[in-house]
Amino acid sequence: MSCIVRLEGCLLSKTLKNQPQSLVFQNPITFSLFQGEKWAIVGDSHRSKFLQALQGSFFALPHPRARAYPLRLKKPDMRIELLQFVNNGSFGHGATNSSGGFTHLSSRYEFFKDREVDELVADFVANISYNSQHKKDPRLLDEILEKVDLKGFEQKYITTLSNGQFRRARIAKSLYGKPDLLMIEDPFLGLDPVAKKTVSRVLEHTAAPTTVCLGLKLEDEIPHWIEKVAVVDHTGIVESGNRADLVEILNSLRSAHIEQQQQMKSQLEAKVYHPHEQSLERSETPLLEMSDVNVVYRGKPALKNLNWVVRDGEKWHIRGRNGSGKTTLLSLITLDHPQAWNKHIKMNGVPRATGKTNYFDTNKQIGFTSPELHAIFPKNLTVEQAISTGYQTGSYIPPKTTPEQKQKIARYLENVGLLQYKDTKFKDLPVSSQKMVLLLRAMINQPKILILDESLSAMSNEDIIKGKSLIDQWKGCALVIGHVANEVPKCDKFIDLNGANEGNYTVGEVEN
Repeated sequence: MSCIVRLEGCLLSKTLKNQPQSLVFQNPITFSLFQGEKWAIVGDSHRSKFLQALQGSFFALPHPRARAYPLRLKKPDMRIELLQFVNNGSFGHGATNSSGGFTHLSSRYEFFKDREVDELVADFVANISYNSQHKKDPRLLDEILEKVDLKGFEQKYITTLSNGQFRRARIAKSLYGKPDLLMIEDPFLGLDPVAKKTVSRVLEHTAAPTTVCLGLKLEDEIPHWIEKVAVVDHTGIVESGNRADLVEILNSLRSAHIEQQQQMKSQLEAKVYHPHEQSLERSETPLLEMSDVNVVYRGKPALKNLNWVVRDGEKWHIRGRNGSGKTTLLSLITLDHPQAWNKHIKMNGVPRATGKTNYFDTNKQIGFTSPELHAIFPKNLTVEQAISTGYQTGSYIPPKTTPEQKQKIARYLENVGLLQYKDTKFKDLPVSSQKMVLLLRAMINQPKILILDESLSAMSNEDIIKGKSLIDQWKGCALVIGHVANEVPKCDKFIDLNGANEGNYTVGEVEN
């Protein structure tokens, strides 16, 4: 098998100058990938930079030949693809967002689509644009959709998919293009356990000569089919080789990492707190009440006879497979769903009704963060401006803030270690810090309900601890979606929506 990419004594730099402050890694990198191999790049945030370097990002020093792509000599149209699902995407919908972004919540429920704005799953996966000249390969398309468990979704619009379904569609799109090297950072992010197994199985059986390379955290379980592993940090490659030869080293590094995280957890939990006293009143009237709620799409039920009562101060874990109705449920609460104006839904004891229920008044009581919000959030706002938009409803234009509001933002930022980035552009923050800013934005105006959809996913371990601590101390109501146990804050109740389309959902107490 031919070598796809080779780095030999390669210093990677953000500029053409060999200066310590410009180097991506402290040490030179020597590393090779061959056709048909299956790799895991394991480490902290530097795993992302390592994958980017393999793709061709950064300058190769001391000379360009320090990084080479030998396969290109035999195959000029060689394709390298890097999927990163954690980036803050550009404005627009997920179908055109190369970073794997999402659409705004409400766009999923529009029934009449503009072909220039949206596209069908089959066209998205086969990369057929509105004026495309090439045709689909029906056999290949069916085979790939079957593998990623999206068979039957061909004629659905891409914006109607859940987060996890969209990720599977994005992976299917990459596989359809038959890349020579497919790299995926955090491939299982946001996937329920069943979908995680499905994606892992698909990547395992990706046919040679395609090389598969996964970017994983040190604490992540490495799929059994991975043959080779490289551990990276700020210095460069710490260890690299056959997985079987690195078992003891990986276990040792993982144990040391877990111990370090426990120490950090104890230190951070003692420091992180809400800098202002929360004055959230409790009421005997349920905050939210749904009675025999039904949501139907084109004759097919999404939620059937749903009964759910949420009270002030409760923390709920909303569970269910990707596509089970979690986002639909949240959109009913936020009035982003056309069927949300429904007398069977009450807020503070008042039934919803068209003409009587106001979108803005309702959402004044709600703080919200989600992958969809992250994808469409304005990237050129400063951190302070981004958080200040939490003081208003329905607009991302920063409001004029009072000295007291500015002080509150500053104290929150100081509390989570981001005060020095107050005037930094949102887009220039690491993804983990972006997610933290959006969490603070959701909390800043002391809403009665916090809706936290994958709010801690893609965060660093340090930020997860900080975020959990803030949520655990939150005195108001919190509705939480999350598939990874480490990324779910403490909840006292749960609603499991698996089977909710048939009326078979489950409500219960969380065993902590």
